[in-house]
Amino acid sequence: MTRSGPDTGKSAGRRGVGVRQAALLAVTVLVATACTASSQDREAKAAASPKPTAISVSQWICGNGRFHWGKIRTTGKLVAVSQLVRVEKGEQAASVKFQAVPVREVTAGIDSSAKVSEELVFASLEQHMNLGGKRLAQNGESVPMPDFGTDDMTGMNGDYLSVIGVQVVEASFVQGCAGNAKAPVYGTVTTWYGKTEGMIKCGRNPGTYPGFREAHDLVCGEEPRT
Repeated sequence: MTRSGPDTGKSAGRRGVGVRQAALLAVTVLVATACTASSQDREAKAAASPKPTAISVSQWICGNGRFHWGKIRTTGKLVAVSQLVRVEKGEQAASVKFQAVPVREVTAGIDSSAKVSEELVFASLEQHMNLGGKRLAQNGESVPMPDFGTDDMTGMNGDYLSVIGVQVVEASFVQGCAGNAKAPVYGTVTTWYGKTEGMIKCGRNPGTYPGFREAHDLVCGEEPRT
């Protein structure tokens, strides 16, 4: 005969709780194992990712085309101004002549360690700068001295001058392969583009055109006229 009593019920209850705890522990272990395995898989994949490979000097110079350009500096420069023209209020000034006064000569050229193709150098620089259709001056080409001509200044008053300026470009380059029997050619290029002509009035903001600020300070002086 099997007896059941308070002690027997408590033992059965303890066994049930133990079974549930064991099952919960097994599930927890399985989840932790799966997470650990997933994390290890991710770490293994990350470790297997290829690292960037250093490029040798010879590969760098020989790759990516014939020329490699360093820093390119572009500066607005004044090329020529006119004499100062003063127009008094109410003065008849139908045909005022502005005479060109040269300030600096800008000539395109190359200074290199060995002979290079001038045409290829300038073509490569123009393509590298991506000037939106603007043309770089070619080797030996100078900014032409302007003839400012005459202007009708009737109804105007103050001090005026005509200006011409350009964007001067200075750039360094390397051509060839380091480590070869023939040494690479290195050099610098000076050229210009974007010739701009105009008239400015002393005492007014000359704007941002190349050379206009310099022209104002040079001809008008520090004291503005109104």
